[in-house]
Amino acid sequence: SSARANGARATTLCAPRGRDARRAGPGRRRERRGRDARRWNDARGFARGARGDDEDEDDEEADDASGSFDESAPRDWAGKVRWMPVMDVRRETEESPTLAEGELVMPMFPLGSHVYLPDTEHVLNIFEPRYRSMYNEILFNGSRRFVVPMCAPNEPGKFASVAAVFYLDDLKEVSEQTNDQVKFVCSHTVIERVRVVRSLNDRVWGDRSSFLKVVTEKFEDCDLDDDFTNKETALEERFRALIDMQEKVDEPIRFTKDVELAAPISAKRGKMGFWRLVNLWQSLLQSRVTHRENELQAGIQKMLRKFLEDSGVDLSDGRQLQLSFESIPTDIRAEIQRMNEQYGEERVELLNSAIYPFQYLVQMDSHAERLDYFGELVSEEEKRLAAKNTLRAMFESTE
Repeated sequence: SSARANGARATTLCAPRGRDARRAGPGRRRERRGRDARRWNDARGFARGARGDDEDEDDEEADDASGSFDESAPRDWAGKVRWMPVMDVRRETEESPTLAEGELVMPMFPLGSHVYLPDTEHVLNIFEPRYRSMYNEILFNGSRRFVVPMCAPNEPGKFASVAAVFYLDDLKEVSEQTNDQVKFVCSHTVIERVRVVRSLNDRVWGDRSSFLKVVTEKFEDCDLDDDFTNKETALEERFRALIDMQEKVDEPIRFTKDVELAAPISAKRGKMGFWRLVNLWQSLLQSRVTHRENELQAGIQKMLRKFLEDSGVDLSDGRQLQLSFESIPTDIRAEIQRMNEQYGEERVELLNSAIYPFQYLVQMDSHAERLDYFGELVSEEEKRLAAKNTLRAMFESTE
């Protein structure tokens, strides 16, 4: 890895005239509506498949007729992402690229499969020479910005084509303090999204001699002039109700009442609005992945502790013991293997649900569509919590 990310991600542990008023946007925006509506409908396939409940009758009939919806089939998470062509190290480098109007060459810094959201802040420790050079360049030319795409998990050289733009707010030279292990500690804000038109120097992805450069164009919403007050207010109310619902069922990983202390719950455009809610949601799902991993490790350790105590080993002094897998009885080894296999399948879905929906949101160019899609994610959580509450009530009634 070329950089390590520090903190700076939010932690959650712990219309006018009575309707949304819509005005016709510029011609270019109108032309993109039909195309992006189709992409949005594709992305909605994730939420429909996850819910497993009834859609409206027209949608059900369309699915039945086309045969395109199969609840038993694995979910095609990556298929809904708009990807750049995979890096091809044999491609000729474009030394002096021809740019269309509105296009801009920017450095690209892949930082893993995490999806970086607009209006969020991030700190990176920079230690790899090629990225030290990148920071020197963006400081020298005054741009102070670079592209950070989502990387396809387990597919090196494959990046999402709609990506975040990091703006360098502050840089500290720390090579002396770290014995040159880390060169810079850099603070950034995600200021906008861009669409990557093409890459210019795929070759360096192979030999790591320098950093990637890409041609980009600004990626803006097609409904900037439209008012979605009703949609925004409805989502805000549901989000607040969800916080209460999570507390009621005693979710181990949930939002707390402190969420509103930093800023009011808002689904509006702008800083501390919609993207803050998405960031909170992203942190919630990532925390659940970690919690589930900790549960698995705790279960295995409990089983091994019992085995050691039954074998007469005194663990009261808190000392740590090392065991080889071969020294563990066959039945315990089989149970550990079963637990790992079961969690492995569950972990894939947990990780996917903490990655791909956020890229879907980033690549949507309509605030209205993002509100609708995020509403579907909230619906998923509402139904999950309702089912959990029903089960708990059933168990309590039998006691």
